[in-house]
Amino acid sequence: MDPLRPARVEELKHLIGIYKQFLPQSIQFVSLLQNILRTNLTLHDTDKEQVSHRLQKTVYIPNNEKGNRLATFVAISREEDLFIFMNTLEVPPTELTHALEHTTYIKWGIKPMFVIGDNSEIRAKLSQLIVEPKVQFESWSDCVNYWMPQTEAAKLSYIVPADVDLKPLQVQHAKQLNEWWPYRYRTSQQYFESAIKYFGAFGLFDKTSGELVACVFQNDHDAVGHLYTVPERCNRGYGCTLAKAITKHIAVQYKQDVHTFIDGNNERSIRLFNKIGYKAVSRTEWLVASKH
Repeated sequence: MDPLRPARVEELKHLIGIYKQFLPQSIQFVSLLQNILRTNLTLHDTDKEQVSHRLQKTVYIPNNEKGNRLATFVAISREEDLFIFMNTLEVPPTELTHALEHTTYIKWGIKPMFVIGDNSEIRAKLSQLIVEPKVQFESWSDCVNYWMPQTEAAKLSYIVPADVDLKPLQVQHAKQLNEWWPYRYRTSQQYFESAIKYFGAFGLFDKTSGELVACVFQNDHDAVGHLYTVPERCNRGYGCTLAKAITKHIAVQYKQDVHTFIDGNNERSIRLFNKIGYKAVSRTEWLVASKH
């Protein structure tokens, strides 16, 4: 018997409730699980056939009759864009480690990207996993999670610079966003298309030429993501306008706290989000699994 099984809707809601008790430090788990629940409940079967595999996640919980008291979960996207998110409240993470080693739901040969919180115990156990094929983990990104409560985020106001118009992004803009993104990969444009279509996304467009010059959207963590301004238009307040606009959108549209994650070396973005009112609360690490 597999040590994991798909969580039912009520079990996923219960899991979210557990992690809400640990806010704001648990914001990355609360937001991720809320995004998965909402996406799975609102997407029709015909949509799921076309949406990015990164948005198609299943949350798995321990396959036992004791209930998920330790809030252990593994969330897995589909194979064309394979991300694996995990956490547990158990210290040391014995239940989670056993599940990772024995589950059949993880396709180790595809070299998935693992996403974990600021948990040295889980990080250490990952490097000791006994699985086939044997894998090793390399840190791809280590970010600080920044948080703003819903009550504050919903009250944000912003001024649109005089030389641009603020508009929702359309699916056709995904190609440009993907070209700007330095971490693009084979299926990343489809991810951008799906995020724009099903979540929130804004752009600033030059009033004279109509050209897109800055962008931001709500990513699959329900976080503020991919904030970007073309280099020649920097230092004009575009980033602040877009960050506030998408933050307010998430807070008002979904009635939830808002977060973003920023590389610790990105001083420019850190200053921006601190200025808006975000607070650093925890960390998230991305790990690439590769064959030995």
